[in-house]
Amino acid sequence: MTQHQTDLSWALRDLAESITEIRFALVASSDGKAITSYAADPDDADRFAAVVAGLQSLAQPVAEKFPKHNGQLRLAGIEVDGGHLFVVRAGTETYLGVLARSGIDQGVLGHQMRDCARRMGDLLGTAPRQEQPG
Repeated sequence: MTQHQTDLSWALRDLAESITEIRFALVASSDGKAITSYAADPDDADRFAAVVAGLQSLAQPVAEKFPKHNGQLRLAGIEVDGGHLFVVRAGTETYLGVLARSGIDQGVLGHQMRDCARRMGDLLGTAPRQEQPG
């Protein structure tokens, strides 16, 4: 296996370094587990992985209102005083989240995030967690 297959932080680093307003980027599973991150301390990565999972979960009922399409999240965002959180689908049950400062060009960020997710491709697919007996 190459480094790129075992550690996807290279793609997050490239994304974060290409847009100065990005505070950090992470990849999260749909059940809220941080898979990899760049420029986030472990507590932030865990907390925002849960937020990313929650945001994609909230977007699902909206996607279901468009039955002629595949019902997958393409882009979701939250804007607060001082910044933004954006989420894009990055693989099977996997999402890319970016926390960015105010002043970011949202169109450029969305395009760059989709490109990053496409570059990481199928390497990001995760299976849902299985409940452990007991």
